[in-house]
Amino acid sequence: MPAYLINKFKPQFDMERKSRCLMYQIATTAEPRSWYLRVRRKDGTYFNQSLEETNRAEALRLAQRLFIEILSSETRGIVYGKHTFKRLFEMWFKQHNTGKGRKDAIKSRYTRYLTWFDNYEVHNINETTFGHYLIWRTSYWENYEVKDSEINIGKHNRGGVYHMTQVPSQTSLKAERQILVQVLRWASGRSLLDVVPVINSDMRAYEAVHTELKGKINYKKTRGNPIPDANFKRIMGKLRHWAITDNTDTHKEHSYARLRLYYFILITNNSLIRQGTEATRLKWRDLGRVKSKQDKDVWLYYFEIKEGKKQRHGEEDTIKFLTPAGLIYLLQWRKIQQDRYSIGYEDDEFVFPQVNGGETPTHYMSRLFRRLLLKWDEEGYAAAKRARKKTTYIPLAHDKGGVSTSLYSFRHTKISNLLIHSGRSIAEVSRMADTSLLQISRAYFKTTMLADADRYADMSIDRNAVERMTDEDKQWIAEALKDLDM
Repeated sequence: MPAYLINKFKPQFDMERKSRCLMYQIATTAEPRSWYLRVRRKDGTYFNQSLEETNRAEALRLAQRLFIEILSSETRGIVYGKHTFKRLFEMWFKQHNTGKGRKDAIKSRYTRYLTWFDNYEVHNINETTFGHYLIWRTSYWENYEVKDSEINIGKHNRGGVYHMTQVPSQTSLKAERQILVQVLRWASGRSLLDVVPVINSDMRAYEAVHTELKGKINYKKTRGNPIPDANFKRIMGKLRHWAITDNTDTHKEHSYARLRLYYFILITNNSLIRQGTEATRLKWRDLGRVKSKQDKDVWLYYFEIKEGKKQRHGEEDTIKFLTPAGLIYLLQWRKIQQDRYSIGYEDDEFVFPQVNGGETPTHYMSRLFRRLLLKWDEEGYAAAKRARKKTTYIPLAHDKGGVSTSLYSFRHTKISNLLIHSGRSIAEVSRMADTSLLQISRAYFKTTMLADADRYADMSIDRNAVERMTDEDKQWIAEALKDLDM
């Protein structure tokens, strides 16, 4: 036994005839020295762990609890202390059955953030551990050193790193927690972990324990608001110019990517197909049609959604109808692919493939779209600054509240417009969008109330006797509101 191990003793809680436990300190460490526990496993190998405690009595208590955990694991056939998060993540990731886009997103989060857990034994990961992770995670971009390879690719005011957020959203942190929990559940199901720990999904619960987290988590909605009408027209105009009029890129993949993004937005916006795997896994054989009852000479076309958000949860296939404009855009896109690129028009091919014919992950297009908006805003701000007259530039990349404009914003815009302008009931729109009434109510209630303010501001019990303001009331209110600048 190495000479640098000092103050060695066999703890009394190890009642076996041939003692398996040894407690000790390390001479080379500074005083006060922490205590360690060494346990001989059933297979003859040794488990060593610092108890992170300098008091002998407290260290004994912790060591006994740890030894009981080891014995409990052995009764279940689990080799305690040989399963690091890194090893189990790699095993889980190989077997994880999901789409390429989702797998890429998981791998990206793991590589960037969740490697923090790599050297942890999975039995040591719990709610407390996750709390410490959050402290590190919320300060990640404050301490991040930009690599040469990341310069000038993304947000110029954020060190050039795409998708960097100084204050991470609760949604992002929940997504990282979910990956962690999935790995732990998988390990438990294969008898590699005794019990799956309870790890709270409410980030405010961690703020109550760790003061370092105060103000470090963004609880506001960060994406997906409807796009204002003026911005929608500007974006679509710029997209058309960029993808068609100004598409002189001689690089085949680049010119194709421009057209694909443009038609992807047009087609999904005119069908309410979700911009995730619902859209990226569409194949031409999924296109169906049914006769119109109103016009017997007309066929109504739809896509049968076989792989998407709902299908991942075991729900049946759904359909999404194309508007007449959506059908025209779809056929235009098919002809472009057939005539210019010789891909993406056969029954078994993806509707929005890569140039090599493979599936296009959604984030390929979402990142391209994001970079475009940031580029156009940079040009817009520069032009406004050069203008002789004082000009206020209205950004495209986010709304007045700072919520980012994304590909999903187009779906939200369409749903909002249907709720506000079409005269359809919430139930009808819910069916068309293939989303629940509850989700529709949660996501669009504010939008619909503001759009029909007269209706919701009127709280008259008797609708036949609506209270109206007099001209005198209006004048008085106007004067009173001057101080509020309203």
